[in-house]
Amino acid sequence: MNQDKGSNLNPLVGALAEMNREANFSASAISGKDGLLVAASGEKGNSQTQSAVVAKLNEAALLVHSQMAIGAPDEFSLNTDSGSKLICRPFQLNGHDLILTVLVPKRGQAYRRATSRAINRLRSAWSQ
Repeated sequence: MNQDKGSNLNPLVGALAEMNREANFSASAISGKDGLLVAASGEKGNSQTQSAVVAKLNEAALLVHSQMAIGAPDEFSLNTDSGSKLICRPFQLNGHDLILTVLVPKRGQAYRRATSRAINRLRSAWSQ
C-alpha cells in the first residue's frame, strides 16, 4: 500500500514521490531537525516514528561533529543486515533545517544523485 502523507498539491510530497519512482526507493520523508514530520511518501511503516528516530540520529551526528572537530555532516546512514539502507541528508529550505530520509531497499543501490536532485527540486519549487 502506497501512502503519501500530505496534500496531492503539496510540492514536498510530489518531489518525494517523484524521487521514489525514479530511484526505486521504498519510502522517503522530510522532517524537521526536531523530529516533526513535514512530508512523506512510500510504503514503509510509521513515518512519524521514523522522523523522531532520524532526529535522534541527527543529534548523534552533530555530537560527533562538535566533539571531534570535523565538518558538519551532509549525510549519515544506517545499514541493515538485510542490505537495505536508511539514508539521511540534512539540508536547508528557506531558513528551515530539514532532513531528507530515504529507504534504499537493495545493497549497492545508487541514491546520492537522486537525493541531490530531489533537494534541488524542493528548493526550486519552494522559491517560486
